[in-house]
Amino acid sequence: MKNSKDPLGQDALIAEASRWFAALDAGTARRDEFEAWRSRDPAHAVAYARIVGNWENIAAGAPIQREAPARVSRRQWLKAAAVGLPVAILGSGLLADRAYAWENATTGVGETKRVALPDGNVVHLNTDTSLSWRFGDGEHALRLNRGEVALDMKRGSATVLHVNDASFPLTPGLFDARITSRQAELTLVDGTPMHLPGAEPRLTLHPNDAVIVDSGRPPRIETRSSERVASLVAWRAGEIVFLDQSVADAAADFNRYLSRKIVVRNADLAREKMGGRFDLNRPDQFLKAVSLSFNARVVSTETGYELTR
Repeated sequence: MKNSKDPLGQDALIAEASRWFAALDAGTARRDEFEAWRSRDPAHAVAYARIVGNWENIAAGAPIQREAPARVSRRQWLKAAAVGLPVAILGSGLLADRAYAWENATTGVGETKRVALPDGNVVHLNTDTSLSWRFGDGEHALRLNRGEVALDMKRGSATVLHVNDASFPLTPGLFDARITSRQAELTLVDGTPMHLPGAEPRLTLHPNDAVIVDSGRPPRIETRSSERVASLVAWRAGEIVFLDQSVADAAADFNRYLSRKIVVRNADLAREKMGGRFDLNRPDQFLKAVSLSFNARVVSTETGYELTR
């Protein structure tokens, strides 16, 4: 029996939509699963539109239609949304198409994709990646939710890239942006130097520089060799390049593209340094190279491969 105070189940639906919003914003939800939920019932799309619209009103400082705390941070709002609390989310009259303000593209494990943006620039998605974008009313915004992208910004539009809690106004050039479990990185491969807003002291990103963003720490810049930067974007040509990396780190990087994972069983083998260029769809090349170089054995398992001595 439905609650007599909520006969249509709207509170539960709003709570579910708010959990999707929080999970998508945090990068913990798969976009294809969310799209399946939203398209399953028009009421889902409307509920999600109300969440998006009310959050935009909060972020802009606009009045909302239900009483709410005078100052609500994004973190507080998302925390409330994640557990389904109705924090300023029951307003009416919001258009359903507000939910579609952010477009999105995703790739699965081992998949890459080229996407033409509305402003004529091009973005390439690496394996297991989710990228959102919103263009309109003078706003050109990109948001990397997970994974890695190469951004070919040939046109001079004022595009802002959001990665975790950092925002970067991109200059014309070629960039590589990547989110790992530890940090986010933005590398200027080639193009116009870019000033980093809000950094103290004032920082400027030049070609072959990467800005590193760790949670709770100020951004820092690393200058990298041309060889390392070239290896960073080798995936666009279907290759993976290792430059004096440990076998453990190389296997972890290759695993990003593999459904059947590589496991390094020996600590001494994991520490060995290696280099080389391999096809992304040929893990056997990598396994053979490690086997011949370090006298290792390759064992095929149900879930992948084991490297051992």
